[in-house]
Amino acid sequence: MDVKILKVLTVLAYVFITWTGTHLGGTFGYYIIFGLMDIHSVLFSALFLLILISFLYSAFKPIKKYDWHVFLLGGIVLCVPIFYHTHVVLSEFKNRGDHVFFLTACPFLIIYGITVFRIKRSAKAENKFKSL
Repeated sequence: MDVKILKVLTVLAYVFITWTGTHLGGTFGYYIIFGLMDIHSVLFSALFLLILISFLYSAFKPIKKYDWHVFLLGGIVLCVPIFYHTHVVLSEFKNRGDHVFFLTACPFLIIYGITVFRIKRSAKAENKFKSL
């Protein structure tokens, strides 16, 4: 697959996590959007929206020098709520319920991992081509 398609799929997979089920997504998806209207959560919501928009923006631009770094750090920030909710489900609820979360989080993590790998490989190939 092309890196551009993988970047768009990464954003779509994350949005799918935040809008499905009664888990992290039920409240977190609304929190990202409606958090912009609350003074206490505007920075948190703006950060997540900025990361998702920058992923989409970079999908339609050629690969830049720092594209891999931005995608890696942005993905780590996006994974924080996922890892937190996974910890809560596995430790507090003793792995009862929330199967929808795992069904939507696993494709995001897989697509994100493949995308980071492909961006890094594309950046290396482009640097070799420029040095010739």
